[in-house]
Amino acid sequence: MAVFSIPVKEKIQLLGISSPEIREARDMLAAKKKPDDPSLFICEGLWAAEKLIARDIQIISVFFDSEYFSEGGRASAEESASLNNVCLKAGHVYSVSSKACGKISDREGADVCFIVARMPETHPENIELKDNMLAIILDGQEQPGNVGAILRSLDAAGGDFAVMTNRRVRLSHPRLIRSSLGSAFMMPFFDMPLEELITWLRDNHFRIVLTDLTATRNFCDIPAEGRVAVVAGNEHTGISPVWRTLKEAEPVIIPMLGSVESLNVGFASTLVAYNIGLRQKGLMR
Repeated sequence: MAVFSIPVKEKIQLLGISSPEIREARDMLAAKKKPDDPSLFICEGLWAAEKLIARDIQIISVFFDSEYFSEGGRASAEESASLNNVCLKAGHVYSVSSKACGKISDREGADVCFIVARMPETHPENIELKDNMLAIILDGQEQPGNVGAILRSLDAAGGDFAVMTNRRVRLSHPRLIRSSLGSAFMMPFFDMPLEELITWLRDNHFRIVLTDLTATRNFCDIPAEGRVAVVAGNEHTGISPVWRTLKEAEPVIIPMLGSVESLNVGFASTLVAYNIGLRQKGLMR
């Protein structure tokens, strides 16, 4: 194991393919049952290593392919360094076979590393309020892949935080984590009851933007300055009716120039968030 520093070598434990740790990691990644600790999440691949370290997130355990990362194995110097760094932060480090990696992943082309970490806790009082802010409210979203994609778009657009309300998806769901490319744990992301959320947004002077097929105002025409929260509703049922009753709500429409009537919630949220984010950053008029 020449790729590891001495402190990491002293942590490494060898695991067999039938070990309870392997089964637990497999169950987490497959999301086949409700986890005992919903704050834990799993990342397949080294892509998350440096992000977790940069955010100082608690890393519970690391599983790595002993053949791939052995002396003379196929790991690059960069991969070896990244694995060593994340293992230094981990509570447990497990050396497993390529076959065991395949069992954890349960898909063709399984990765060579799996990282279990704890989702950082965020509460509304922890949000650093600024003059210009961009947030997305995920109301009743039920597809973890969609939620992750929206978080990724918000992060890319320079957004500040996201909130789930009427939650139907676990914040630590593996598909959510994967499709967000780490945005789910890199930016503030929390769950809040709808009425409490509305009160909090009002108390902190957020404008609320709703995409609405019956609106007349083009989404490009709303002001970008100030604190803005974009509401993204359920793909099938839309947003909760209460949003439309709020005086702070600004219904907007995304013009459809072809034969379709609307975009899916992920694309619609991305367009609106990017438009506001770019203008808040002075990158677009």
